Amino acid sequence: MSCLHLLNKSPSSGLFDELRKALSPGDSLLLLEDGVYFLNRPENLANLPADLSLHFLAEDLQARGLTAALPENATTVDYDGFVALCASHAKTASWF
Repeated sequence: MSCLHLLNKSPSSGLFDELRKALSPGDSLLLLEDGVYFLNRPENLANLPADLSLHFLAEDLQARGLTAALPENATTVDYDGFVALCASHAKTASWF
């Protein structure tokens, strides 16, 4: 049963370590709001499971002026894509 994890906190929040422990095969992670600042912390994202689907909310990247290249395993989604991710997973966990 796949889960979409939503993280809206910056790397300094400390939530990422707890979130990582909760990941299961087939899960997805959407970084939104201040969570998109993980784009500037590639060392954190490099340690995620290989089968994890990683996404960034495009509007939040743009709003924060983040233009760095995405990790190879990541994509951007708009709000319609956000809804589609929610609909394609059995459950959603918010890390707020």
